[in-house]
Order: sequence, then C-alpha cells, then structure tokens
Amino acid sequence: KNLFQKGANTASEICTEVGISLPTVNSLLGDLMESGEVIKHGRAESQGGRKPDLYRLAENAFYLLSVDLSKFNMNLCLYSCNQEVTHPKESQKITLNNEEVTFESICNLIENYLAKTGIDSEKIIAIGISMPGLIDSLGGVNYTYLRFGKKTLLENLEARFQKKIFLENDARAMTLAEFKYGAGQNYKNVLGLFIGWGIGLGIIIDGKIYQGASGFAGEFSHSPIFESRNVTCICGKKGCLEAVASGTAIVKMAEEAILLDKDGILARMVRDHEGELMPSLVVEAALAGDQRAITILSEAGLDLGRGISILIQLLNPELIIIGGSVAEAKQYLITPIQQALNIYSMAKSREQSKLVLYQLGEDVGLLGGLAVVNEKLFDDITNRMS
Repeated sequence: KNLFQKGANTASEICTEVGISLPTVNSLLGDLMESGEVIKHGRAESQGGRKPDLYRLAENAFYLLSVDLSKFNMNLCLYSCNQEVTHPKESQKITLNNEEVTFESICNLIENYLAKTGIDSEKIIAIGISMPGLIDSLGGVNYTYLRFGKKTLLENLEARFQKKIFLENDARAMTLAEFKYGAGQNYKNVLGLFIGWGIGLGIIIDGKIYQGASGFAGEFSHSPIFESRNVTCICGKKGCLEAVASGTAIVKMAEEAILLDKDGILARMVRDHEGELMPSLVVEAALAGDQRAITILSEAGLDLGRGISILIQLLNPELIIIGGSVAEAKQYLITPIQQALNIYSMAKSREQSKLVLYQLGEDVGLLGGLAVVNEKLFDDITNRMS
C-alpha cells in the first residue's frame, strides 16, 4: 500500500511510515523483488553518507481498470499499479436505467475492452467504478441505477468479474481525484461541486472523503432552496438546486431560448448536431458569444453560488472546486457564482474559502475511479493486520 500510494520510497522511510523494523522491511522487499512485484528505482538524496536505494512497484506488477459511467456515456481506461495509463481509453454510448439488459451491456463492453488490452486477466486485480446515483459504497448499492433482482450491484459485478470492485458516487469519486491528483492536493478541507446533467457534491474533511452514516453525504442538490419558483425536481420536491441550476435545467432554458431566437448561434449549433441539445452545447454557444446562452449560464451560476454560500457557512472549506461539463464555461459560470457568494455568505467565512475550476478536465471521472481504488485497495489486508 505504501509503494502503491506514494510511489518510489526508501527502505528506511517505509520502515518509519509502516511501523515495522528495518530488517523486516529489507526481507519483504527482497521477497517482492525476487517475485517481480518490486524493482529498484535509482537512489534517493543522501541524508549524510551513502545514498539509499529507492524501491517502487514494477510496471507490470498488477493493473487497475477505471470505469466512468454517466447518464448517457461510459469511459474505460486501464492503469498500471504506478497509476499510469497503459492502454488508450475508450468511450461508449449507454443509457443508465434499472434494466438487467443494461447491466449485461456494460459488462460486455468492459470484457471487450479488457480483451483488447492483451493483459493477463489475473494481473488486473481491481475495478473502480464512478457513477451517478444515490450510492451506498460500503453496502455496494446504487439506489438509482442498475438496481434489479435480489443482489446488490456490487454483488452482481463481483460475481461477473471475480475481482475486487470499488463502487462510488461520481461526485465523491471526482472530488477525491481532484484532491489526490488535481486542484486539491495542498488542502485538507475541500468541496467538489460537479455540474453535468445533474449536480453532485463531494466533501473532504481533514483529508478524508466524507460519506455519512448511510453513504449518502453530498446530496445537496436536492435541497429545496428555491421553493418560490415552483419548479419540480426529478426527486419530486419543488425548487431544488438541481431543478434550477443543473445541466438538465440549463437545457430546458436553452430550449426556450431557441424558440425566441431560431437564427442565433445556439439554434444553429443544435441544428448542426441534428437537434441534439446537451449542456456542453450551451457552454460551447456561450463561448462562441451567444448572449442567450451566456445569460442562461449566468443565471445558473447565481443559483449555484447561493447554494454554495450555505455550504460555506456550514462547512467552512479551504477550497471549493467547480467541475463537470458545465464548468467548461469557465468565467461565464465562475463570475456569477462569486457574485452570489459575495451577496449570500458571511465575509469572514468566504475569505477563507478559495473558489477554483477543476484541473483534471474530461478525465476526472476516470481518475475518480482510480482514486477510489487508490484509497481502498489494500484496506482489507491492513485492517486484518491492525
């Protein structure tokens, strides 16, 4: 776990960090080098005397698959144990629902992708899955998608692939990815707000992802902050943040805008895409100068900022990361969010909360699946040892 999470390390550093004696560390490293899992990787800086050897996991010691599921798409990528891409990622169109046939299609796509890599199946030891929905990652249940039969989603996946499967809500997984590999690396108290078709929230407190008592922490988008607007959310309540500021809400506003301006940039883009209107297209139109699209994103940003101001008051985060396809609008979204924070949050609270765009871009979901594996892969072993 030490070499997997930290990369190259010296025997003495492993000894200190893991809490076992140096002779034991040297013996274990010798066994792992003999079996091929560990190699020497140069030397560390001298602390006085001979430079110590660095050890790292061999590139082919084992592999990890990350699966990034969204409502209408699926991305897959294979990573080495050193968390480097070893096979090009693939994208496939899917539609998430609760049908067993959808589960079978997803599994078949995973199997086909793994077959293309040419890697021995036994070397692929874990699969991390980032997906939307109300997820209890400990119980292995997604209460929103792929729920059928008597077994949990995790049980169905593990029975199919005979590997360790780590399942996590997409917003929590993406927040963990930004915390480990992106914008949040130098912080301990971080919020990740990801706006795609829906709105997801990940919460990191004192360096640990917060899941709550039932694993449902972060469902902030279904808080009825805007009840006076009389807009019904998919959850059944009126005036939820998701009902007014998500990608789904943005698309609804864009459809109304197109009816008012059938020759505008946005309308022409939709025609070029054979009538398919997605949140990313509204963002693209705004970046191209469409004033109606800019106004839509500005209104969504103001509503998001009002919601985020509540989180600032409650959690006092050091860093708030804004990500997802809608965040590609950049300042068209960030500026109104900041304006709303100035209006609705206490000055002393928001002064300590830095607002930034996510760094990992379109790969954040895949890196989220990897980050979940990184966090949990050896936990069952280390828990038994402790």
